[in-house]
Parts: sequence; structure tokens; C-alpha cells
Amino acid sequence: MEWWLAQEGDPAQDLAREELLLQAASETGRPAGFLCRWSRPALVLGYGQEASTVDLAACRRLGVPVLRRATGGTGVLYDGDLAISLALPSNHPWAATIGGLYDAFVESIRSSLTARGVSTERGTGRASAGERSPICFEDHLAETLALGGRKVLGCAQARRREAVLVHGALLLGVDSALQAQAYGVSRARIERILGRVPPESYPSPEALARALAQDLTFRLGEAVAEFSPPPPLTVDLSARISDPKWVIA
Repeated sequence: MEWWLAQEGDPAQDLAREELLLQAASETGRPAGFLCRWSRPALVLGYGQEASTVDLAACRRLGVPVLRRATGGTGVLYDGDLAISLALPSNHPWAATIGGLYDAFVESIRSSLTARGVSTERGTGRASAGERSPICFEDHLAETLALGGRKVLGCAQARRREAVLVHGALLLGVDSALQAQAYGVSRARIERILGRVPPESYPSPEALARALAQDLTFRLGEAVAEFSPPPPLTVDLSARISDPKWVIA
């Protein structure tokens, strides 16, 4: 199974590459994955999230780009954290239902973390019919993992006719002051809701990424995870990184 691996890529370009991941799964009929971390913070909103739900002025002042992803849900401020994207052809058993894909994906990550001495708990909540928090990590829905009551994994999906994508954000560190300013909330609120995977549980972020990918590969019934740099963007997707729909601030 092919996995793209990017350690210090450009956030807008890597988010655009998720469309290439969907295309790859659609064309080959096989799963494809993408693991990335960014060297600078970036606030990534869900596909339908209003930009007014975060503090755009503070983000501009702090030099934090505000971007939009193809998947749903609400905001994640990545700051050296790990993004895990998995695309599957729509006829894959994992892709049959929204809940089924979340279950398979989250349970694989939970099992991987458990094997490394990190005991997380699945969320039990359901999406509210009312106004959701603009902070992804404030909701403890079924597609989440928490450690000691603080959320460390949030997930969202994008579903196309021929392929589906699940995107997971795994927190490896939390700058509560930066998070609070970007969302326009108190630092205490951030510290109450955001957790992180303990650094002593993995030798390096890249080693953790490769281990999670290998475990997902085995669960998908594939034999070997093969890693390569992500491909260049097509002309159409290159235009996306200057489109205000996707690059907000």
C-alpha cells in the first residue's frame, strides 16, 4: 500500500493533495494514505465551517494561515501535530458507511497507541443539533480519542461517488497560548480540552507516523506499507492554494 510522507511541507499544498489521494484510490481501486506534519502552525477549518468562528485578526497578527480542508467538522490548529489521511475506493468494506469508516480507522489508531503504552478512550457523544464548538477538540464524538479526559484525535470525512477520505488529526504537542489566541477563547479552556500523545511513547514523530501507517496497512489486508514523497500538484489544484475559498487568511 502506498503512503505519501511529508515532514515539512506547505499546509495549503498538502491539504490540496488530499484530492489527489482521492483520485488515486478511485483510479487504482486500492487504499492510499498520506501522513504529514508542518514546520509552522496552521489553523485548518472544516469544509462547511464559517471563518467568523475563529479570530482571523489574531491569526493574521500571529502569522498563522487559516485554511480549509475537504473534510467536514470544525477547526484544528496544527502545530507540529500529525495529519493522517486515508482514501479508499467507495466499494471498499470500510467505506460502506460513515460510522463504519470511523470505527475501523479510529480503532486502528487506538490499538497502535495502546501497543505503545498509551491507553486512550473512544468518545461516546453524538453530534449536537445546535451550534457546535468551532474547536474540533472540544467535541468528544464517537470518532475521537481522549487521554485522561483530554482529546488527542479528531477525525472528519469527505465522500465522493468513487472514493472516500477520512482525515485524522493526532495532537503531539499543545501551545495553549497560541491556540487560545487563534480561537479567541481563554487559555484555561484550551488546557481543559486539548491533550497530546506523550512524547516518551514514540522515538520521533516520523517513527510514530510510519508505525501508524503500517498498522493501518495490515488492518486493511495489505502486506507492506511503502512510503514516498507526495506528488506535485496538478495545474487545477495549484490554483487552489490562492483561492480564498480554501486559503482564508
